[in-house]
Amino acid sequence: MKTRRIAVALMILLVLLSMAVVPVAAEQSKAEQYLNSMTTEQKIAQMLMPAFRYKTDDEGNKTNVTEITDDIAATLQKHPYAGVILFAQNTATNAGTTRLVDALQKANAAGGDRPQLLITTDQEGGNVTRLTQGTMMPGNMALGAINDVSVTKEVATMMGKELTAIGINADFAPDVDVNSNPANPVIGVRSFSDDAQTVAQHGSAFVDALNSTGVISTLKHFPGHGDTDTDSHTGLPCINKTYEQLKQNELIPFQECIKAGSQMIMTAHIVYPQIETGTYISKLTGEKINIPATLSETIITGILRGDMGYDGVVTTDAMDMDAIAKHFDKYDAAKLAINAGVDILLMPVDTSTKEGIAELDAYIATLAQMANSGEIKMEKINAAVLRILKLKENNGLFNAYDGLCIESRVQNAVDTVGTKASHDREWEITKKAMTLVKNDDKTLPLTTPNQKTVVLVPYDDETIPMNYAVRKLTEDGKLPDGAVVEAVSYYHKTLDDVLPMIEGADNVVFMSEVYNAKGLKDDIAAMADTLADTIHEKGGKFVVMSVSLPYDAARFQKADAIMIAYLARSMPVDPGDKVKEMQQYGPNMPAALYVMFSEDDAPTAKLPINIPQLDNEYNFTDTVLYARGFGLSYETEEPTTEPQTTETPSTQPEKTTEGTTAALTTIAPVTDATSATQKTTTANNSVTTTNGNGTVQTGEGSLIIASAVMLIAFAGIALYYIRYRKS
Repeated sequence: MKTRRIAVALMILLVLLSMAVVPVAAEQSKAEQYLNSMTTEQKIAQMLMPAFRYKTDDEGNKTNVTEITDDIAATLQKHPYAGVILFAQNTATNAGTTRLVDALQKANAAGGDRPQLLITTDQEGGNVTRLTQGTMMPGNMALGAINDVSVTKEVATMMGKELTAIGINADFAPDVDVNSNPANPVIGVRSFSDDAQTVAQHGSAFVDALNSTGVISTLKHFPGHGDTDTDSHTGLPCINKTYEQLKQNELIPFQECIKAGSQMIMTAHIVYPQIETGTYISKLTGEKINIPATLSETIITGILRGDMGYDGVVTTDAMDMDAIAKHFDKYDAAKLAINAGVDILLMPVDTSTKEGIAELDAYIATLAQMANSGEIKMEKINAAVLRILKLKENNGLFNAYDGLCIESRVQNAVDTVGTKASHDREWEITKKAMTLVKNDDKTLPLTTPNQKTVVLVPYDDETIPMNYAVRKLTEDGKLPDGAVVEAVSYYHKTLDDVLPMIEGADNVVFMSEVYNAKGLKDDIAAMADTLADTIHEKGGKFVVMSVSLPYDAARFQKADAIMIAYLARSMPVDPGDKVKEMQQYGPNMPAALYVMFSEDDAPTAKLPINIPQLDNEYNFTDTVLYARGFGLSYETEEPTTEPQTTETPSTQPEKTTEGTTAALTTIAPVTDATSATQKTTTANNSVTTTNGNGTVQTGEGSLIIASAVMLIAFAGIALYYIRYRKS
């Protein structure tokens, strides 16, 4: 009898245990289920994001890809890629781009039951925009000058809606680099400010706005590209800062924007020798170089995923940039990136030829072999692919692609992107960003009647925005009576060529388009000095319009007035009343000239950056000439205070021991997270662990339920046994 009772009890236990296991399996997400079904090759493909920017015909002629080709369709059908990145070469028209996106998604869907593609682009606004017929907006530093987060949110919302209309579901924006180095050749006006908190506030507003439109935002370039003097497209930059120094500046916007809900982060191809001490033998120089952030486990897994608690998707910057491609074997670079904790390898192969597209097959196969052999850690691959799949699941990309409504979507894109209403609002916002830093004797506004103003521009096509501004001033009744405004180009002209151009002028507006520190020392800058002297000798005024890096304001101190515009993008044609279906254009140049004449549009913006004083050789010094937060209006008198030496965080390296993860102190984490090799935190705070063969065990909540049921079962068995043993 006792044996039978024990057998009954064991049967009850087995039933309860089987019931406890059911919730664990039932709670697997679509992402987890799909991961379990994937081969190693499919997982590798899901970690790749190619660009199809150009195509090459049989004669070797390269043209833009605006329609899907058979080769592109075939590789998308064959491999389940993370997505595709689009460039301006892909986006000639709103209608054509919408059809291209539709064709890419259909080609992917033809490969079987798989999630949709991430369709991404770099639509930062201002200097980096890809929608050819979209609304450019004035750019991040201009928004920093306005310093109204509601305006930043409005701008990002407008851009997000345009992306959504086209079918682009992810934006490689915002740029949250802190532009602390005035000699930075690649970030500059792409940054909101040189103040980390200002960048954090505007970056968070940008993220929130994109989220509201259904577009996935991407923070870049982690852990910060603002303090470099080298462009990673053409070289390998180095930032010799400690981790403590990064925490005090560069990492602040990333941490805050993670809290704001950004779902992706892009890495920087920059070496940080005080943090990552690992080295690699450069294939270019044969010398040891430090491992850049993109390939650094210390930075990606240790700092970003560990200390900062980030468990979203990490994508590399383009792997074909010189900082990576010239120094690293492409397979070594992929191995290092994946083992570092990166999820998506962006543009790993040149696909501009048929052979390049075919090379994707070999690339995937080789990385799969490296994974199967253990050279690339399978647990890293599984964790990465699961994060990508969860991103897609959370954003509705596991739903079957609906390609039935393409014509209505095309019409919606035509009606939504780059409309006259959008450009009108763009114009009003841009005027608010114009920043006046010098205005001796109230030179501006130029309201005196019957005066001639000559506007000197660097390039021929930049006469178009100047003439556009004059036309708007005339239409709005803002141009003084009898005023004559003439725009001419000094492109490839000597001083002797330009001097006759300003003959008879009462005012000269000189457009300065300095892209890097070298421009402060070139012949054009020297010519501006002579032009200022010449017009002053005749009793006229010399005004500088800074349209690229605002730091050139320190160079032109002979000017009577200096207006900063923050964007050197021109217009293909005068938009006139025909805005719909025309190319994007830069509003900043014409807005600056308009404000120079319009007393009703007196500047109110303030500098979002410090502008250093220059020494006698035109090198930046530690003394600030125009401080962050400074800006004049037409009623404001020029300040009489002397330039001040800044007390900015030191950029000199501190002595450290080893640049290892173990030695890193902790940034206040968003969540309590350990290394990504151990666990990843999911959206419902469950824990997902992965093992080498791709098996996924998930559901912390389910395990707790199972444990509770098991305890109840054991208690019941104990009571049963005690009761019947007594009987």
